[in-house]
This record gives sequence, C-alpha cells and structure tokens, in this order.
Amino acid sequence: MLDGMTTLDLDGIGDKIVAWMLVGSDVTNKPVEGWALSSFSTAISIAGAYVAFVILGSLLMRALPGNGIKLYGVAFLYNIAQVMLCSYMCLEAVFVMKRNDYALVCNDFKPKSPPMANLLWLFYASKVLDFADTFFIVIGKKWKQLSFLHVYHHTTIFLFYWLNLHVNYDGDIYLTIVLNGAIHTIMYTYYFVSMHTRDIWWKKYLTLAQLTQFCCMNVQAFWLLAAQCGGTPPRVTVLYFAYIVSLFLLFLQFFIKSYTKPKRS
Repeated sequence: MLDGMTTLDLDGIGDKIVAWMLVGSDVTNKPVEGWALSSFSTAISIAGAYVAFVILGSLLMRALPGNGIKLYGVAFLYNIAQVMLCSYMCLEAVFVMKRNDYALVCNDFKPKSPPMANLLWLFYASKVLDFADTFFIVIGKKWKQLSFLHVYHHTTIFLFYWLNLHVNYDGDIYLTIVLNGAIHTIMYTYYFVSMHTRDIWWKKYLTLAQLTQFCCMNVQAFWLLAAQCGGTPPRVTVLYFAYIVSLFLLFLQFFIKSYTKPKRS
C-alpha cells in the first residue's frame, strides 16, 4: 500500500496510462505482461522509496557530525560494474540493430516477437542500479551534487522507461539504448577516474556529450512524428520529445552555471 492506495489501485492506474498511450497504435503490452519490475505498483514504489531516501537520508546525514562516509571499495567496484554493464547494453543494442536490419529511423515494431524487448527490460532495470549514485552522494555528504537535476533525472528516467517497457519496447527505441549506454559508459569512467584525481580536463565535455545525446534523441522523435512512422505509438513519442526537452534545458542550465565564467563589468 502507498499513501492509502492498494497495489490493485496502482496497477489499475498503470493500466489506464498504458491504454491511453497506445491509442492510435497496433502495439499491445501483452509481450511484457508479468515481467519482473513491470507492474506500475512496483515501479512507483521503487521511485517513492528513492525520493524518501533522498529526503530522510539527507536529513539524517546533515544531523550527523563529520564529513560523511566514504565507501571507497564499494564505489570502486560499482563504477567498474557500471562501465561494463552500460558498454554491454550499448553494444548489444547495435548488434540487435544489425541482426534485424534496422534503419536509422522509422523501423518496424514487432509486438509479437520484439527483438529489442529483453534488452530494453535490462536497460529499465539498470536504472534501479543507477540510484546508487545518489546513495554515495548522500552518505558522503556531497551536497553540491544533490541537485534538483540529479533527483529529477534519476526518478523520471526510471518511470519513463517503465512506460517504454509497456508501449515502446521495440523498433526505434534502440537508439536511446545506444546513446544512453555510450554516455553512461563515459560517465562512470569519469566517476571512476574522479576517485583518484580531481584534475579531469574533459569533465565539461561529458556534459556537452549529454547535451548532444538529447539533441539526437529529439531529432529522432521529431522525425518519427513528421514522417508519421507507423511503428512507435505516437503519444509516447510526443511525451518523449517533451521530456527530453526538459532534460536538455536542465543540463544546459547546469553547463552554463558550471563552465561559463561570468563577464566582468
């Protein structure tokens, strides 16, 4: 139960969201029904627990004396594991694309035997692992890193890929896995290197790469809508476009604040 709502109530809401997103499309969510972590009640509970940890964990760590807890060994292994996982997902998406002769955009959606669905589930599940980023920030008292952008990004990307798992699990979804997997491989490499040195000259280029990723994703979304490609459900493409715009603006604000020096009068 979450805020007085039962699991059945939450899953009913999830079913309505999925049904609304699939209007105007031949896609169904039958191929992924019953998959691990696929119920809306599970997804919203995980997201709610994450936000609760951010709030309560921050209050607790701020009340405790000292400079926080540094789990060097755990973070060391975590970053290596993330580099391996993200690079695997990126490469596997490329291999699936090649095996199924995908074009750059406007690919067939195969709801009966979706070649990309298993990999998309792994990508979705990996977003739960990404929550560990926030865990290390909170227990380490790295408050400058605990921004609205950080929490918004982690919470919403997990929930959006819950939606993708049900309505957008094949076809053109491959590109987001390729791009995001590549960017996260670089990002966790940066996190690993930053454990051993503070002087990382290419730090700002990582943010530029993220901004480029969002531009590529929205070009794809615009193309899907403009060309009226029949595969991806149109409503999820519109929502996807708006969501990526929000990420682009927030990351752009971060880039300007972090790397653009104010002009002297």
